[in-house]
Amino acid sequence: MTTAAAFQVLPSQTIPDDTPVLGGRRNLIPGAEVPLFGQSGYWPGDCLRRPANRVKSAWRASFPTDPLWNLRTREIAFGMLNSSHKILRDAGLFFRAENWSLPSVRQMCDKMRLIATWAVEQQMPHDLAAWAAEDWQDYLDHHALTSGTSTLANDVLTIRRLLDFAPLLTGGGLSEDPWPGKSAAEVAERTYTGELSTPSIPPAIWWPLLRAAWFYIDDMAPQILERRDQQAAAVAASAGIRHQTHRARDIDVKLAAWVQDPASLVPVHARDFRGYPAGTVMWSTLSLWLTGGVSQGVFKTGRDSGRHQMRRRMVQQLADAGRVRPVTAKEGRAALGVVDQPVRGRNRRPDDLDAQVKKWLADPANRIPVRRESSVHGPAGEPVWLTLESRVFGTVTRANVFTSGTARTRQRQQWVREAITEDRTDYIEDGDLEHALRMVRAACYVFIAALTLMRDSELQEIERNSIVEHYGSPAIASRKVKHDESRPRLKWWITEPVAQAVAVAERLSWHDSHIFATLAPPSGFLPEGTRGRAGFDAFRDIDFFIENINKTLDRTGLEPIPEGLVRPHMFRKTMAIITAQQPDGEIALGIQLKHAARRALANRVTGGYGRMDANWSKEFDNQLELAAARRLVELLKARRQGDPVAVGPGAARLHAGLDKVIKAMDSDPHLQAQIADERMQVSLLRDEFAQLHFGTINHCLWQASTAECQNQLPPEQRGKQPLLGACQPGKCRNSVLTLENAPYWIAEEGDLQDTLRRERLSPPRRESIEIRLTEVQSVTAQFANLQGAH
Repeated sequence: MTTAAAFQVLPSQTIPDDTPVLGGRRNLIPGAEVPLFGQSGYWPGDCLRRPANRVKSAWRASFPTDPLWNLRTREIAFGMLNSSHKILRDAGLFFRAENWSLPSVRQMCDKMRLIATWAVEQQMPHDLAAWAAEDWQDYLDHHALTSGTSTLANDVLTIRRLLDFAPLLTGGGLSEDPWPGKSAAEVAERTYTGELSTPSIPPAIWWPLLRAAWFYIDDMAPQILERRDQQAAAVAASAGIRHQTHRARDIDVKLAAWVQDPASLVPVHARDFRGYPAGTVMWSTLSLWLTGGVSQGVFKTGRDSGRHQMRRRMVQQLADAGRVRPVTAKEGRAALGVVDQPVRGRNRRPDDLDAQVKKWLADPANRIPVRRESSVHGPAGEPVWLTLESRVFGTVTRANVFTSGTARTRQRQQWVREAITEDRTDYIEDGDLEHALRMVRAACYVFIAALTLMRDSELQEIERNSIVEHYGSPAIASRKVKHDESRPRLKWWITEPVAQAVAVAERLSWHDSHIFATLAPPSGFLPEGTRGRAGFDAFRDIDFFIENINKTLDRTGLEPIPEGLVRPHMFRKTMAIITAQQPDGEIALGIQLKHAARRALANRVTGGYGRMDANWSKEFDNQLELAAARRLVELLKARRQGDPVAVGPGAARLHAGLDKVIKAMDSDPHLQAQIADERMQVSLLRDEFAQLHFGTINHCLWQASTAECQNQLPPEQRGKQPLLGACQPGKCRNSVLTLENAPYWIAEEGDLQDTLRRERLSPPRRESIEIRLTEVQSVTAQFANLQGAH
């Protein structure tokens, strides 16, 4: 038996606490006590015969101390020890007739304790269905720092127990396999070697997505944010300075000060009024006073918020103490000095409204909001009447000044249409402002995530004024959350466009500290966090952004973004692949990814992030083709003068290809007009010389059928790529040499001549050097022709 657990024990919904956990067809030791399911500390195996090589302390199954993980582990252990028990069959589980052994169950429990510890440290959700496959991979990556492949394979098997026994688990288990179609050994091997399961974003999606994000940051954001600010100003103007007192915290402060003032008296009904008996607190009147006449609901009884209940208790305590002031309903506002609501447009005389419209239209600085494109709300070019009304009258209260359908409103519409000119038109996106603001937020997130290699948790912890200098370069500071309970403030290097994206996100956010937050600030009449909070669901915004970019291609002129899954963690993986291709890329990745260093500033996980995948291999092949084409531009310019630019067996092919490009440029007037555009020349050269490979001593116009280097390979390996190290430049018909290669050949000629001048050379050695010198001189003699031409 175990001692009483020092932690809370949760009951199982499927297995009674008094159920024996070792029974069935086992040969139990007579008289030995069988552990029960309700024992939460450990289950001893004293009732089973213990092998001689097992100590008593190892002949038991011990469980995690966390109550929830303790229950899960006990339920799985029961299922493994009783694989054909009626409880399992009732749950729809049918396993092999042979039970798992106690050592197997003990190993599972040990693994579960490690998972439970990590889950608690990382503050993972209690509901396993809320875990993503990336979360389980994160655990394996963490454990791989100190474990080998066999240990990791057992970890995978243990995690899959949460799926196998899901119907038995209280609260449910996994809903799907984190690694579908892969064996435990395959998952372990990929994790151990750093081959991350995180997919990259294909180049076909990556580049148009980044361009669209930058378009919204650089072009659209200023207009959208200006529109937001104008609307906010209109709202503030319509409510006057009293609008500021409508914030929940300000109301609480004002109420607390009022309650503490000994002179304050609670207004109560002087006589019975509409069902309210005399002496009842005048909640609406007091609410209007606190909010400057804006709201009557500060104390509303129908609300469940603790804030509203607290306010009522504060006021009721004063009333119960006799600090009251009986007033009539008619005297209520006047007695408390409440200012009347401002005059709305709907209460003004039609002539006054006409005069205000004409005055506003007469000012050329006022811009008329016009619908950019046709929709169900109206045709393109039509004024957006409700937006115009708010601008003309400085209020968001709808008075239908332009839309009531009367003769006067039709006349006002005509005045507006006559005043529309291109220089005073303000094109409005179809849809509401929140739609446009969400696009800006998504664009900022996408751009910063793509170019900083920050995790989603680190991105959403970015606070205001986080742009700093780090070792002489601009950087952004944020909190590292993953695998670090202390949440240190770290720095990620950035470029100027990223700093601009951060500035836009900072201007967009209403939050006091964080630059990424929900679009709506918290409401004073809803429970805290219902509307406004720091952070947001990034993956939903990414999908929303891509969908809306593709809907508006005809207007924005952007490239379409192909369909495909894009998630926050994939930006980090993709940029890591790109960075890893640069010199010292792995060291840079180790710094920017914030990986713990096992060797100089990078570890095994770093290499996994930067490892090339199928999505990007072709992209970098294209980059190599472009690089080769750029090196040909100078040769193209020289060839245009009619000079030879190369020698060697393949020189005629190179000259023919360059002449073909020149002819294409000269025969097309459009291309001829762009003859000074190097990008256009590079594009043509890349298409013509797609198989050109640059080398140190020569260049290769790769054609498998004539390649001498392929003779060194087995037949099944031939024809795939050139072997520049095995090339015979003077013989291979793919070989070309330019003046760029000349120094190496001239240097070799000099070295061979110096060697031959030595007295002590064996005849065979001298003969081989003379043969090589003849080959080299046949090449260097050709370089003389090139030097003469240039």
